[in-house]
Amino acid sequence: MTNIYNKPCDIDREHVRLASEFLAEQGVSEFFYGITTKSLMPATNEFKKLRRRMPNEMLKARYGISSSDNIRMYRHRYLQHFAAGDEAYFDKNLPGLNIWRDPDYSGGKGEQFKRLMDEYGIVSRALWLLPIKYNPDWYAVFVMFSPLDRKTLSQKLNANSEQIDYQLKLYSSLFNEQCIAQLNPITNFNCLSAKALQVLELTAQGYSCEEIGETLVMTESGVHYHQNRLKDLFNAKNRAQLVSFAHSLGVLD
Repeated sequence: MTNIYNKPCDIDREHVRLASEFLAEQGVSEFFYGITTKSLMPATNEFKKLRRRMPNEMLKARYGISSSDNIRMYRHRYLQHFAAGDEAYFDKNLPGLNIWRDPDYSGGKGEQFKRLMDEYGIVSRALWLLPIKYNPDWYAVFVMFSPLDRKTLSQKLNANSEQIDYQLKLYSSLFNEQCIAQLNPITNFNCLSAKALQVLELTAQGYSCEEIGETLVMTESGVHYHQNRLKDLFNAKNRAQLVSFAHSLGVLD
């Protein structure tokens, strides 16, 4: 059995079932939901690799919401073995519906990819990107899989795009309200070092930079460095906003 690092979020499966039923009516047989970063967001060190969506970085996501364990297994195998050679994976995606181009099944690797797709009953793929309230540089993303050919799936999704967009925003809000502590990219992709987290916790407790430095055996400039990096990461303008955002995202209890 392949060891999948990505775990299901702690969410009532009834919500996932209802989302699955709605998407099934649109020709989508399976889906995976998560939160990602915009490709053109500020180039903080913590998000450089995540911004490029490199498959080996996407594999490190600790949590996600999926319609089934089956599609979690597919995601793992795809990212591990095939995404790096799949041109559609690296195409630029815009807010809303993005229908992925058909895979290239030529050559030995292409034949293996085709067998993987056939094994899971996948013919075409699509993404639906949605803005979220927590950070303007993040997107909620529904990765959708279908047994329909690309043209048919595109026709079905485009024909009902307004209704689908509305419903997916509702499901996204529900998923995020219940699972933001697991889904937010800062936690999900381990973007905080142990030292940065300590600085954040002491900042939240009201310690001054001097006191934090004494506690963690750091210079004040070192404390300022971590606090500035944290503000960039959380898109916060000041310390108070940083602490507030960290609590709202579940990074701090």
